[in-house]
Amino acid sequence: MGTEGAQPESAGEESSDRLRWNARYLRSAPGFAPHPLVAEAFTAGMIDGPVLELACGRSGSALALAEAGHRVVAVDVSDVALRQLATEARRRGVGDRVFCVQSDLATFVPPRETFAFALATLFWDKAVFDIACEAVLPGGLLGWEALARMDEEDPSAPSRFRVPHGALGTACGPGWDVLVEALAKESAGARPRRSTRVLARRGE
Repeated sequence: MGTEGAQPESAGEESSDRLRWNARYLRSAPGFAPHPLVAEAFTAGMIDGPVLELACGRSGSALALAEAGHRVVAVDVSDVALRQLATEARRRGVGDRVFCVQSDLATFVPPRETFAFALATLFWDKAVFDIACEAVLPGGLLGWEALARMDEEDPSAPSRFRVPHGALGTACGPGWDVLVEALAKESAGARPRRSTRVLARRGE
């Protein structure tokens, strides 16, 4: 599960964000379930190469991808989440394939055209999205999920961290083939949460 919303811009805000997410991860035990986008990526077919997961949290997706033989660069602002992920990776025998990077995504810049698959879940920042697209190898995949902005919602409600369904595929731009674009609804909790996700392949 990713870090919802955009990352802060100042060092003070980054520290506050890190502490907030650390506290959240310490309150509950990790489940390490991979995101459905991982299964969809396997079904679509992945080219050889490393994987980048942004706002990874304590990611079951990174573990599943590492168990499939990929080297995974997992980036998150929370050192607690990354320690939990690294511990589980070692327990599963894939610690040498999961590389944890603690960073604010506002300042993290991955190398261009390097990754076979770039993934982020429950996160939205257009600038980070564009950088992730540039990090994907030709023929590689982008998997992205963000909280969905629905037409029936109050137009005055905050929408900075939400995107309309269909906007992720459009944001990929020319040269990308959208393979899957889906709207999901999670009913757990007091307020149902809707998310929109896309799986797209970069042209060769």
